[in-house]
Amino acid sequence: MPLITSDQAAEAALRKDGIIPDVIDSFHSKTMLTISYGENKDVALGNTLAVPETQNPPQVSFQADSPNDKYTLIMTDPDAPSRKEPSMREYRHWVVSNIFGTSDFQPAAVSQGTELTEYMGPAPPKGSGPHRYVFLLYKQTPSSNVSALSSPLTTQRQGFKAHQFTSQADLELVGANYFFAENK
Repeated sequence: MPLITSDQAAEAALRKDGIIPDVIDSFHSKTMLTISYGENKDVALGNTLAVPETQNPPQVSFQADSPNDKYTLIMTDPDAPSRKEPSMREYRHWVVSNIFGTSDFQPAAVSQGTELTEYMGPAPPKGSGPHRYVFLLYKQTPSSNVSALSSPLTTQRQGFKAHQFTSQADLELVGANYFFAENK
C-alpha cells in the first residue's frame, strides 16, 4: 500500500469537495494551515462548524519558511447564495495581507497585518444548504504588487475571485483549509 502524504490527503479533500477547481487550481501545499475558532472548533478539511461558533475571527497558525516572510490570508465562500446557484461566487469574507509568519507553528499575528477586508462570519441564507468556507494562505513574493496588498478592497464582497486577485498581486498559494456551515 503506498504511503499518502498530508499534502496528497489535503489535495484529495479539496478535490472531493470541489474547492479544486471552483476556487483554486491544483497546487502543492507547503505548510499546514491551522484555523481555530476556539476549543474543539478547529477547521479540518471539510468538517462542519455551527454558524454561531464562527462569527469572530479565528486564530490562524502556519509555519513560515522565514520569520521575515509575509503572507496574505483570504477567506471566501464559493457557494453564494447557494452551491446549486452560485451567482455571487465568491463571497469575500476576509482578506489580510502583510502577515509575518512564525517559524515554530505558533499563532500568526494576523491582527498586525493589513486588513483589506474586515472579517465577516458565515451567514448562509436559510435553506441554501451547506456552504464551503475556504481559507487560502499565500506567500508574498519579492515581485508582489505592494499597492494591491495595502489598499482596502471594494465594499462589494460578492463576485470576488481569489485566483484573479492573487494572480494580479503575484502571490504564491502555500496552504488551504475549509469547513462547511449551514443555516437550516
